Amino acid sequence: MRFKKVLNFISIFAVSFVLGGCAAKAKFDVPQIVNFDKREFEVISKSGSNLLYISHEKEDFYFTMINSMGTPLARRVLRPSGEFEAIGFLPPNSTYNELFVKVLGAIKSNQKEAVIAVNNENFKVRALDIR
Repeated sequence: MRFKKVLNFISIFAVSFVLGGCAAKAKFDVPQIVNFDKREFEVISKSGSNLLYISHEKEDFYFTMINSMGTPLARRVLRPSGEFEAIGFLPPNSTYNELFVKVLGAIKSNQKEAVIAVNNENFKVRALDIR
């Protein structure tokens, strides 16, 4: 009987922990930058080279990152409120969210290349646009 109570407590704790984690969304400061249609970047990390596509539609920023095989790694939209929303069925990735916001900062400062550190991982980002 005592084992059942402990098991119930653990299961309730686990469910509340998971639901609490899903409910907590990080908010980011969205940089105020000049409007642009689309930008393309090469993102190099320890896992390899990826392509990042960013489009700016109305007030939203859309991000799609794919690997060298064309498989989507992240598809997100950043709302003016500073919250990311997933597009499709890819799981959320807070590292990518922070990377995307920092790439927007690089766009704002007109950098063509940058090394961006997120969660003890370095990403080398290089603009592929000729603009």
